[in-house]
Amino acid sequence: MSSKKTKGKQRIKIKKIEKDEDRLVTLSKRRNGIYTKLSELAILCGADFAFLGYSGSGKPYTFGSPSFQAVVERFLNGEASSSSSHLQRSFFDAHHKAKIQELCELYNSLVDKAREEEAEEVKAAASVEPLPEDAWWKVNPMAVTDEEESKQLLEKFEGLYDKLCDEVAVRNQREDAAA
Repeated sequence: MSSKKTKGKQRIKIKKIEKDEDRLVTLSKRRNGIYTKLSELAILCGADFAFLGYSGSGKPYTFGSPSFQAVVERFLNGEASSSSSHLQRSFFDAHHKAKIQELCELYNSLVDKAREEEAEEVKAAASVEPLPEDAWWKVNPMAVTDEEESKQLLEKFEGLYDKLCDEVAVRNQREDAAA
């Protein structure tokens, strides 16, 4: 009698999968199985089901029997309602608000980090000897006491500001032309 070539179907230990890529693959493979089980349960028991899940990347997945909107409306209102577009819009709005909140928190953390780095640079610049001519942009304008040097820095800053405004205008024109 020959031995088996594979281990066959084996029970796995249930724990969080460490690698992000492996988690997404497992979700994509098991999602249809979950949908199938929910569908079978709805048929066998005559119950209505709504399933909402978010992947690790934040993409929402829904399943409903008879439909996701109908079950959620029934849950929220205590009865079936015909305003499924209103419910769908409220779900998208909630998801949108959550993403905006997440992005705002990320932005605020980046701004705080940039401010901390800038404060460290100012402290370092104050304790270091004068900068070479090509590093004029590292100078804190508030720390300059020489009037002539202040005028030169102001002219350089104004020139850079004008170049920046021109570049933004060119990019906006390109985007408008592309749209």
